[in-house]
Amino acid sequence: MYKKLLAAALITSMLVLPVNSTGPAVSSEAPPAGPAQDYLPGDVPAQTDAAESMAPAFHALVLAMLNHDADQFPFADSSLNWEALYNMLSLYGQLDSRSVIEKGEMLFPEETLLDYAAALSLTAKQLDSPPAALRDRLNYDNVSRCYVVVCGEDDLAQIRVDSLRPSAGGYTLTGALVYQVDGRVLARFQATLQPWDTMFGYVVTSMNLTG
Repeated sequence: MYKKLLAAALITSMLVLPVNSTGPAVSSEAPPAGPAQDYLPGDVPAQTDAAESMAPAFHALVLAMLNHDADQFPFADSSLNWEALYNMLSLYGQLDSRSVIEKGEMLFPEETLLDYAAALSLTAKQLDSPPAALRDRLNYDNVSRCYVVVCGEDDLAQIRVDSLRPSAGGYTLTGALVYQVDGRVLARFQATLQPWDTMFGYVVTSMNLTG
C-alpha cells in the first residue's frame, strides 16, 4: 500500500518538470556487495493507468536519447541506463518521501534507486557502478549507503501522451516531450510497456524517437 500511494503522489504532482540538471562534484564509491543488492524492486503495482504511471520513465529515457542523438534506446548500454536513471531521480526524486536533502544534494537509499530502476527493466545485478561521466551528479556514498544525486533546473518540459493501445499483453504508446512555455514539441516518441510487479506497475520494453 505504501508504494502504491508513493507512486500515485509522484505521478499526480510531477508531469511538468525541469529538463536538464547540473551540479558540483561529489566523491564516493560503488556500493559494496551484500543483501541490499539482492533486493527485488517493487511489490505493489501502481493503481493508475499506464500513461500516467510511466511518465517519469518516458521523460528520463527521452532526455537521455536526445543527449546522445539516439533514435532507439539501447537498453544494453550501461552508461545510458545510468543516465536515464539519473534523469528519473533528479526530476522526480524530490517528491519521494524516502529521499533526504542535505546541502543541495538528494540522498536515496539503495532500495529507492532500485524501485526507479525497475521501471527501466533494470535489476540490481544489471547495475554496475555509475559511469565516470555522471559521477559529478550521481554517485554512491559508502558511509550513508545511499546514492547521492545533485540536481539543478533549466527549461520546463512535460510528457504528453497522444495514444495508448493494447499490444502483446502490454501497451504501445505514442507521445511527445513538450516545452511548457510555448507548447513546442521537443521530441516525439513511441514506447512499449509490459505490466510488472514494480512501484510504477509497468516496465518499458522499447523506446524510439519518431520525430
